[in-house]
Amino acid sequence: MEQLNGTFLIEFEAFLKGDGANAVPFQLRLSSPRYDENRGYFCRIECPYIRSIPFNIYGVDEIHAFEQSIGFVSKWLRDDDMELVDRMGETVDIPRPPNFPEYANDRL
Repeated sequence: MEQLNGTFLIEFEAFLKGDGANAVPFQLRLSSPRYDENRGYFCRIECPYIRSIPFNIYGVDEIHAFEQSIGFVSKWLRDDDMELVDRMGETVDIPRPPNFPEYANDRL
């Protein structure tokens, strides 16, 4: 996966499991929010399960871009009736970055 000039807020690996299906690897990388002069704030998502190439999700500010990005991935998984599990088969959530403003994590 290519990296967008900077750091990732989230680099996460787990497994996806659906009804009666075997667990398959899941990877997610979510960039720190960036600003594009023409389109506003965005986060870049790298998630081969959703799309083979990286894509951006936009918001009105940094926190909104982050919330929209996490919300997009979470909704996609719910719509596909998939759950994230660890190696032991226990349900896990997409982690929230520890440095991100606390109120942003509360709104997710």
